[in-house]
Amino acid sequence: MTDIENAKQLFRESGLAFPTIPETLAKGLKKQGEWLFSTRDIDVSPYNLDHYIREVEGTHVEDYAILAHSGHGANSYAIQYYLVYGALRLFLHLGWGGAYMDAAADSAKIRECFALADEIVLAAQNEAKLEAGGRLTIVGSDFYGSFWSAPGVNQRTYDAKSQSLLKALREVLHWLGGTNRLV
Repeated sequence: MTDIENAKQLFRESGLAFPTIPETLAKGLKKQGEWLFSTRDIDVSPYNLDHYIREVEGTHVEDYAILAHSGHGANSYAIQYYLVYGALRLFLHLGWGGAYMDAAADSAKIRECFALADEIVLAAQNEAKLEAGGRLTIVGSDFYGSFWSAPGVNQRTYDAKSQSLLKALREVLHWLGGTNRLV
C-alpha cells in the first residue's frame, strides 16, 4: 500500500473525509509518523499552526501538503490540513480526538470543511484574481480563530467557533466565484 493509500484508509476508517491534494503533490506524500503525512520534511509539529503561517508570510516556501493529527493534554487535539499550492496558502487546524470532544459532530464538521476546501482548491487554480502574483491565505482553526486575506480584500477575521470557520470558508469560496451558497 502506498503512503497516500495508507492516509486515505486511515482517514476513511476514522470517519473523516480525505481532502484534495493536487496530483503533483499527492505522488510525493510520505508517511513521516503516526498520523503524519507530508510532502516536505517536518521540523516543527503541525500542531504549531503559527509557525507554518509565519513561514509563508516571511519567506519563499515550495509547494507542499501536510495531513496530520496531533495535540496534547486531554482535549487539545486537532486534524491539520495545510496546503501551499501556487497562490493558495490554506491552513486548517480542526479540533478532533480530544477526551471531551464530540467525535461524531467533529467528524461531520471536518467533512464539511474539507468539502469546502476541495472547492476552494479547485477554484483557486483557475482564479484570474490570483494570477498577478497575489496570494490567497486562509487560516481556519477551532482553537485560534480564523481569517482570510486576498488581493484587494482587507483581512477578514473570525472567532474560534465552528460556524465562524465554516462562514470564513464559504466567504472565500464566494469571493473565488466558486459557489452560490449563502455566506
